[in-house]
Amino acid sequence: MDIKSFFEYFVKHNYHLIIIYIIVGYIVYQILSKVIKKGTSKIKTKRGATIATIIKHILKYAIAIIVLIAILNELGINVTSMLAGVGIIGVVIGLSLQDIMKDYLVGFSIVFEEQYDVGDYVEINGHAGTIKKLNLKTTTMQTFENVIITIPNRMVTEVINYSQKNLNLLVSIPMPYDVETKKADKIVESIAKRLEKEEDVTDKVDILSFCSFEDSYIKYKIGIPVKNEAQFEMRRKANRIIKEEYDKAGISIPFNIIEVKNG
Repeated sequence: MDIKSFFEYFVKHNYHLIIIYIIVGYIVYQILSKVIKKGTSKIKTKRGATIATIIKHILKYAIAIIVLIAILNELGINVTSMLAGVGIIGVVIGLSLQDIMKDYLVGFSIVFEEQYDVGDYVEINGHAGTIKKLNLKTTTMQTFENVIITIPNRMVTEVINYSQKNLNLLVSIPMPYDVETKKADKIVESIAKRLEKEEDVTDKVDILSFCSFEDSYIKYKIGIPVKNEAQFEMRRKANRIIKEEYDKAGISIPFNIIEVKNG
């Protein structure tokens, strides 16, 4: 069969329409994706990116189904009769796809209950990281070590979201027993005042003195109100300030001492 005969055969049986349907479906998806992206960009929060991802996910499957039905009709397959005749098969397939359906149901729940959005720093089932991608089937997160973890939505059982509200960061300050109480209080107050000047601290630092008596020190605690997602940097700054104030006061960080005696 030469090229001309092949082309005539191709057109005669309307196979060219199949290609046209696929191309049109792809173009429609790209256009609507841009419209969705532009529309959700007006939402000046991470919520906009999440909504855009979910809508595009649904749109992709909807257009694929419409194109598939159009192609089957073009091939002379009665889609209505076919759907009516696969009732039992549908039940079997439905049972085999239970996990996938659970993923989608939980995915809807995550989105509409606003448990987390793309860009949030969260802890899911003991894994901590930033949400990089969220759709109705899976949640993808990136850890601090740049490890990518993909979790089926049905497996999301425990979520801690560190990004939705400002946090109250608790930092322990170990004070040696040989430091006088008044001096210890002044050191902790100095630490608190320095922290309150930090940009990410949103309010006055709370001082909780004499929280407990440990083996080699008295534990003080301070509560630092910080902006969400700034808690890790603020903890590092707090530790540095504590060390600097200890050096200034001429005291050492307490540590356990083990005495070994012969006989």
